[in-house]
Amino acid sequence: MTPAALPLALIVKAMLSAGAVGLLLALLRRTGPRASGLAAAVPVNSMPALFWLSIDRGAADAASAAFGSLLGTGLTVLAGLAAIVAARITLRRRAAPVARRTGGRGGIALSMAIAGALSLVVSALALNGGPQFCGMVAALPVFGVCAMVAGYRQGGAPVMFAVLGGYLDGILAKAAFLAGLDLGWAAGAGLGAWPIGAAVAVMALLAQRTLRKRRQATHRIAA
Repeated sequence: MTPAALPLALIVKAMLSAGAVGLLLALLRRTGPRASGLAAAVPVNSMPALFWLSIDRGAADAASAAFGSLLGTGLTVLAGLAAIVAARITLRRRAAPVARRTGGRGGIALSMAIAGALSLVVSALALNGGPQFCGMVAALPVFGVCAMVAGYRQGGAPVMFAVLGGYLDGILAKAAFLAGLDLGWAAGAGLGAWPIGAAVAVMALLAQRTLRKRRQATHRIAA
């Protein structure tokens, strides 16, 4: 990518990020907070950054960046788990009513603008660092934060933490994807690392779904 094309590329990424947040808000309204959280965990920032790194700098740098994204994702998971624990302590497991509050078009436009601006900053910072730093910056939870803010605007803390629960499920699959991608590049798979990462992520999602169903069945039997 030529230096002259970099500003245009950053603007395109910012616009795509804003559009993705708009879709997330629509998903939150139509299908509920859990689906919105899962969608927010899709590595929209990480995948383009890792792809261009693999093309421009080669598999070694891309593998290092994928490892950086994996580290950043792990820190996000820890922060999310801490937030859930704090919420349970604060709310004391109360069944708080979920009041659906629909933000106007101004609220949606504001969320999209914030996401686009954050994506622009993240992409610009990633250009000036090493591969691992690029990966860690690209893993910043821009969409997860926007989805949780939207959930809070629509239904308060209960909806926000439901979004966070779905996001953590999705981000574990994202971590599996990044691990598979890193291992694929390290093994010399080249472009074949992408389907490897996707396959590992699908297996992680299926495993989570199986465990969730087993827990639900156990709870029903216990009740």
